[in-house]
Amino acid sequence: MKIILIGSGRVGTSVVAALQAQHDVTVIDLDGDHLGAIGDRYDVMTIVGNGTSRSVMQDAGIDHADLVIAATDRDEINIVAALQARALTKARIVVRTSSAEYLSAWRAGELPVDAMISAEHEIAQAVARAIGMPGALQTDLFADGRAEMVEFEVHADAAENIVGRRIAELRVPDASVIASLIRADDVIIPGGGDIVQEGDRIVLIASPEASRAWSVRLARRDLAVIREVVVVGGGMTGRAIARALCAQRLRVRIVDADQAVARICAEEISQADVFCADATDTAFLQRENIGHADAIICCTERDERDLLIALLAKSLGVRIAIALVGDPDYVPIFERVGVDHALNQRLVVAEEIIRFTRDPRTRGFAMLENDRVEILELEIRPQSSLIGRPFRERPLEGAIVGAIVRGDRVIFPRGDDALQAGDSAIILAEAQRVAALEQAL
Repeated sequence: MKIILIGSGRVGTSVVAALQAQHDVTVIDLDGDHLGAIGDRYDVMTIVGNGTSRSVMQDAGIDHADLVIAATDRDEINIVAALQARALTKARIVVRTSSAEYLSAWRAGELPVDAMISAEHEIAQAVARAIGMPGALQTDLFADGRAEMVEFEVHADAAENIVGRRIAELRVPDASVIASLIRADDVIIPGGGDIVQEGDRIVLIASPEASRAWSVRLARRDLAVIREVVVVGGGMTGRAIARALCAQRLRVRIVDADQAVARICAEEISQADVFCADATDTAFLQRENIGHADAIICCTERDERDLLIALLAKSLGVRIAIALVGDPDYVPIFERVGVDHALNQRLVVAEEIIRFTRDPRTRGFAMLENDRVEILELEIRPQSSLIGRPFRERPLEGAIVGAIVRGDRVIFPRGDDALQAGDSAIILAEAQRVAALEQAL
C-alpha cells in the first residue's frame, strides 16, 4: 500500500514505526529535523514541505496513493490537507483532530473524508475502560462491544493466585479464551501444559461479563470497585476523560491550577466537583481527602508533573494511579516506579489510524507490546483453506482465534470448533505473522 503521511510529530512517528516495514510510506513535514530523524531510522521517503500544498502532494505521488493520513498537531492544517487531497485522489483519507466540532461535522457528513479520529475521545475511552476494569493493563472492544481483549499482569497476591499452575488447571469461563502469555520478550500462544509465572501478562478474549469475572479473580486484593475518581488537568483531554467517567455515574473531582481552565470545567461538566488548586500541594491533597479516592488520572501538560502527582496520591492512599504520558518511551518507566497505568495518547491515536492500513475485511484492531502483538477482527474468505479445520490441530502458527462472530452469535471456541464461511474471527497474532495470516484467511 502506498501511504502519504502529513505530520512527523509523535503521532506521525508512531504511525511510521508501525507501517514502514510493510508499506511504501512518504512523510511530509515542514520540520526538516524531524524528517531527518525519521529518515535515518526508518525506510521511508521524506519531503520537506507544506502538507497542504497541491504541488508538494503531487511530488509525494498522490496520484498513486492508497491512503492519505493527515496527522499534524494542528486541526486546521489537517482539514485543509485532507480537502486538498480529496481533490487530487480517490485514496482513503484519515484525519486526526482534537476538535469536537470537526468530529461532529464529519459524523454529519459535512467533511468529505473517510475517517476522523479524535485524540481526546480515544484516550477518554481507553481511560474509562481501564477504570471500569480494575487490574487490567489494557482493554479493547471487538464485535460491536460483544467481545473484549483484556490484559492482566499475574501476581501471587491476586484474589486468585494462578502462579505456578498449568493452563489446563485454570477455571476458564465458557465465554473466554486465554489467547496469550507475554513473558519478558516472549509471546507464548499457550497450550494446556504451559505454566503461569509471576509477572506474566495474560491476554484474554472474552465476553464483557467474563472479562469482569476475570478481573475479580486476577486483580490484587486491595483493588475493588471504583466509585470516586480525581482527574488532574482540566484541558481538552482531561475534560473528555471527566465526561466519560461521569457517564459511568462515578463521583468525579477535577483539579487544575489555572483559574480560567477550572471555570471552563465547572461550566461544561456540571456533574463534577471542580477545584482550582495545585495538585502537587500536599496540604491541599490532605485537606480535600484526595487519598480517599479510588483512582487518580493525571493528564497535565508535563510528564514529570504527572508522575509526581501520581506518586503523591499513591502515598496518600489512592489505590489506582493512571498517567497520560507524552513520550511513549516513558511508559514502562512510569509503570516500574509505581504508576498503575501509563497511557500514551499518541500511541492510542496511532493505533486507530493504523487500522485503516489493514486488510479491508478488518473490522477491529488493537496492538500490544509496543506493536509486537496485534489483535484483529477479520472477515473470513469463503475460499480460505482453514475453514473446517478444528482448532485442536492448531492450524494458525503463531496465532490463536479468541472468538468467532457468526451471525448474531459470538462463539469463544474450544478444540472441536472450526471456522465457517461468513464468519469473522478475532485473532491474536505476532505482528510479523499478520500479513501471511490475512492471506490464509
